[in-house]
Amino acid sequence: MRIVLLLVLVGVTIGVIVGGTLSFRGQAAREPASGPGALTLVGDSLNVGIEPYLRQALPDSRIEAFDLVGRGTPDGIDALRRLRGTLAPVLVVSLGTNDPEGTEPRFRVLVDEALELAGDDTCVVWATIVRDGAARTGLNEVLVAAQGRHPNLRLVEWAAMVEDDPGLLASDLVHGTPEGYARRASATARVVRACTRA
Repeated sequence: MRIVLLLVLVGVTIGVIVGGTLSFRGQAAREPASGPGALTLVGDSLNVGIEPYLRQALPDSRIEAFDLVGRGTPDGIDALRRLRGTLAPVLVVSLGTNDPEGTEPRFRVLVDEALELAGDDTCVVWATIVRDGAARTGLNEVLVAAQGRHPNLRLVEWAAMVEDDPGLLASDLVHGTPEGYARRASATARVVRACTRA
């Protein structure tokens, strides 16, 4: 009887230790990406679309994605507020595509807040914006102007890429085709590498 009881206690103890180890590993997996080559993604469905291609283009990078289909810029900035202090050295942003027309003044404020939340030491990579097959000129002008105020902001010229090759867009004229996502990811990876060399 004592032997059986002893075996049960040993089994419970091992279970607790193993359970604690598994829990710790789970927490470790959720720690913020850090170190050279680490990226945080915050954006909408276009970030979701490039993510697998970006992982292929940057195989040595640790990438953590916090993207949401249909996300507008205000919700994306809320996500950045929650992530403040845990961002990787490079932040890849895709926001603005789902914002209503005429919201450029609000977008300007939110872009500045995003850069403030990221901090001067974080390289922020933001893709220019296309919807309904055309560049969203007003929002893209906000991004270009923000570069003048924030030297850590780098743009991926998605709007120019689509203007050169409209076939990069899917039939909804918002999302990318597989080739479009692959090329956008490749352009993003080039900018990310330039961040890490700077």
